[in-house]
Amino acid sequence: MRYLSAAISATAALAVAAVGFSYGTYAAGGSDSSCYALMADALAAGTLQPTSDLVTQVPWPDAPRTFTPGGFVVSETRPEASAPVCAPGFSLLLAPLAMAAGPDAIFILTPIAGALLVWLTFLAGRRIAGPLAGAMAAVLMSASPPMLYQVVQPMNDVTTAALWMGTFVALLARRWTVAGLCCGLALLIRPNLLPLAAIAAVFVVVDRSATRVGDPIPNPQSLIPSPQSLIPGVSRFLGAVVPFGLVVLWLNGQIYGSPLRTGYGQLGQLFGFAALVVNAPRYLSWLVETHTPFPLLAFAAPFVLPPRERRAAWLAVGLILATCLVYFIYTPFDEWTYLRFLLPAIALMLVLASAVTVRLLEFVPAFGRTAIVAVVTIGIAVFSVRTAGDRLAFNLRFLEQRYRSAGVVVRDRLPANAVVLSVWDSGAVRFHGRKDALTWEGLDPAWLDRALAWLEEHGRTPFILLESWEEPGFRNRFASHSEIGKLDWPPKYEIDRSVRIYDPKDRSRYDTGERIDTEYLWPLRRSSR
Repeated sequence: MRYLSAAISATAALAVAAVGFSYGTYAAGGSDSSCYALMADALAAGTLQPTSDLVTQVPWPDAPRTFTPGGFVVSETRPEASAPVCAPGFSLLLAPLAMAAGPDAIFILTPIAGALLVWLTFLAGRRIAGPLAGAMAAVLMSASPPMLYQVVQPMNDVTTAALWMGTFVALLARRWTVAGLCCGLALLIRPNLLPLAAIAAVFVVVDRSATRVGDPIPNPQSLIPSPQSLIPGVSRFLGAVVPFGLVVLWLNGQIYGSPLRTGYGQLGQLFGFAALVVNAPRYLSWLVETHTPFPLLAFAAPFVLPPRERRAAWLAVGLILATCLVYFIYTPFDEWTYLRFLLPAIALMLVLASAVTVRLLEFVPAFGRTAIVAVVTIGIAVFSVRTAGDRLAFNLRFLEQRYRSAGVVVRDRLPANAVVLSVWDSGAVRFHGRKDALTWEGLDPAWLDRALAWLEEHGRTPFILLESWEEPGFRNRFASHSEIGKLDWPPKYEIDRSVRIYDPKDRSRYDTGERIDTEYLWPLRRSSR
């Protein structure tokens, strides 16, 4: 069973990586993915923030805001730069990939992290309750809907979960330095999960140095740790964690102007116990809807598992509850996809729930126990994968492809000196298109014509790129101040019937009766990445 469970878990891990690579969006489009991608791009180029030389040259008011792409805010430290809303730590991991193999290399990290998360889930389950529990947890983790939804996107949720699972596994093995490195990296990526680090540190402090998880219970006298046995473990753990914390503080100071500031705003505006009554039932209902009630078995683990495993169970429960508390008091969201915040907790819940299942079946002969676990695992996994499919986890590459396609059209078909007025696709214009993006929502309506004229006079060719649903907003903002703002001539390009690129110079030609032909383009094949 030992080798079979490892083979099953490895297959599940490889399957998750295959999903990530095969169904990956390979697009920097939404605010989060644009934030990570553009920051990685900047870091790979040797700067801490994306910049635009035009910010300090243009004459219109509030110029920094007009060159701030989606996922960013105006920088407080550099007038020509934009500060990321997202924590910059994940981009630090992506930057070496971009430096080594180009910007598109950043898209390989999340699928690899997904495979690593599944394998570590197996290791955690095996250490607590044996190989059968490990394989069950790994398969269920590989089928988790939020996991499958996130593993195809260049975001930090899967990597964060993998690092916290790595921390957990290393703590159980009493590999304090490894645990500290995983914990430090996890905090670098997502500093708001600091309470999990505190729980991990407490575990190191109270660890009974005379025993490992899974060893027989020693005599009571040996359960009292001596200072000599305690200090080395704590120092190794903290010595590995602290440098990452210092990096977080340094980055915050350089990017936001203060070590305690972030791109998300004031902590008091983001966290509050008033959100608990909204978030707790919402997240729990999403969890049950996507995973069945099975993960809730985790909370029985400290009472069901053998005494020698209960320290591990309590550690996992503490990490689960800390993760849930952080997000239960966080700003409420109404989309199930935000279950991604709880991925570290979900992985640990599946480990404990699998361990409880195997423990409750101990009275069943080995073959029957394995058969029951297999049936339950397959049933839940099939349900989870179907749920992920119903919730479009495998369709995101089609839904997000327009960002990449639009960016590639900007890169390959617009002149090198182009400046693209865009909002929703501003990140794609900069990352995939390698052009300056002027966010028209920040432009004073009275300045549209003057801004276009200034760009032309200074050797920059302006274009307007809009999602079809953005066009009414563009007209409402500018039509009463500018003829260009009416957007009443055919676009130069239409991409996937949803994104249009307009050449402002075409309007005067259209007014004189000249025919303006639109070139219709469809999502670009992956070979064009």
